[in-house]
Amino acid sequence: MKRNRSEKRSHFGIWLDKQNDINISVLEEASKIGYATISKLCNNQNYLPRFSTIAKINKGLKELGKDINLNDFLINSLEI
Repeated sequence: MKRNRSEKRSHFGIWLDKQNDINISVLEEASKIGYATISKLCNNQNYLPRFSTIAKINKGLKELGKDINLNDFLINSLEI
C-alpha cells in the first residue's frame, strides 16, 4: 500500500508498509484484533497497546511466518 510521505508512521507502520505479503487487513484476521487498533498502532507513534493486544499481534505475526516481536518496535518508539 502506497502512503503519502507527509504522513508520520510508527516504526511498526513503516515495517508493515514494506511487507509485500501482509497488510493491516491480513494482520487483523490473523491476530483477531480490530482494524482500528492495528491502524492506530501503525499511525500513532505514542500509542501503547495493552499487553494482551501485543500478545495477540505477536501470535498473528508468527502465524503469518514473520519472526519478529512487536515489543521491539514499541521499545524503539519510546527511546528519545
